[in-house]
Amino acid sequence: MSFRGGRMKTGLRSRPSGKPQRRPRLPKPPPEPIPFLAHLKSIPDPVEALDLFLSPSSSPHHRNPAVVSSLLYRLARSRLFSPPHLPSLLRLARSNRVPLRPALLSSIIRHLGRARLPREAFSLFLRSPRRPLPCLNHTLNALVDNRCLPQARSLLSQHAAYSNVVSYNILLKGVLREHGLDAALHLLDEMSSRRVAPSVATYNALVGHASRSGMVARAFGLKEEAARKGVEPNAVTYALLMEGLCLEGKHAEARRLMFDMEYRGCKTGQVNYGVLMSDCARRGDFEGAKELVAEMRRRRMKPDGVIYSILVNYLCGAMRVDEAYKVHVEMQMEGCEPGAAVYRMMVDGFCRVRDFDGGLRVLNAMLSSGHCPRGETFVCLVSGLCQGGRVEDACFVLEEMVKRKKGLEAEGWRSLVEAISGGCDSNIGLISKLTSMDFVEDEE
Repeated sequence: MSFRGGRMKTGLRSRPSGKPQRRPRLPKPPPEPIPFLAHLKSIPDPVEALDLFLSPSSSPHHRNPAVVSSLLYRLARSRLFSPPHLPSLLRLARSNRVPLRPALLSSIIRHLGRARLPREAFSLFLRSPRRPLPCLNHTLNALVDNRCLPQARSLLSQHAAYSNVVSYNILLKGVLREHGLDAALHLLDEMSSRRVAPSVATYNALVGHASRSGMVARAFGLKEEAARKGVEPNAVTYALLMEGLCLEGKHAEARRLMFDMEYRGCKTGQVNYGVLMSDCARRGDFEGAKELVAEMRRRRMKPDGVIYSILVNYLCGAMRVDEAYKVHVEMQMEGCEPGAAVYRMMVDGFCRVRDFDGGLRVLNAMLSSGHCPRGETFVCLVSGLCQGGRVEDACFVLEEMVKRKKGLEAEGWRSLVEAISGGCDSNIGLISKLTSMDFVEDEE
């Protein structure tokens, strides 16, 4: 060994000072394409795709997680929950021990909840070999949204060890709806005893319920309590308080609160202007609502679809459909694409004022944008067109209903029969068209 400069030379490389440098991770190669999966996705009808998958010739793909997961998601999104669709495929996946990702299970549970099938969602959660937190929360939400609060309480208590504040927020929503504020505050105490810190969403739920129930002073007290616990209010908190003030007829105080929140360090958002606009429009002060939109632009806040939908909704409700249509066109010129709700408001508004030309015009734009009206909107259009003797246009609307599998309920059929049985000879063609179409029951 040799010494140089008072240090022993060992022949080992010295480690550089500072944090050790990690080798950059190489990106994962993309998965190889599966021709059978691509073929399944190209089949527009999910039932037909399922039949192909279950055929004996496709048995080599029955253990492929990518193929099984893709088909399960399509069936859930199409609400094909009854045997032999989704249940059969789930049984096949379990028998073949196909691993299903938690995100897929969460999505299926969410769709079951939206389809008002909470028992099926709960059963799928219990049968899952792994029960991650997202699946638990989606199951809780399915139970709470479908008024199965006792089952949701029991489920949360059984899995309290790995629940989080989102789990309690979901349960809080149901407690507020069914038992009121005092019971919800008891649940808040239970969260503290389990060392689950409430979030701003927790207090927003409490503040919103108190504001809408005429307890505005108590709502302000809850905001102060949240601040004392380190939960700072956000724009939604102030919007809920503003809504409570507006419901009490205190529009000026609500407006002052919106500017006061900025002094407290909370930036004003679209939701705050939306509350003031809704209050103006509810009182028939449409000029005041439009002035708020102009004020937003002056403050360099671009109005979004929700802001425009408030104006469209209240203008259509006040039978001022031509003004609503101008707002509808204006939002598109501003680069804000109308959503399905705005299109539906416009079509329904034109139907209410018996302007079926305008309704048909908006319907065409709506369909070309990939959106679809409700079944009752179709019925209103068809009935009005029939009464005006416009059978060809009525047939067009009916054909669009069939393409989108929009059926008619009993009330819809009654209205339609009354409209086309008025003795007009031109409606004979429409009756023939109806008897040749394959209507299905409306899912919504």
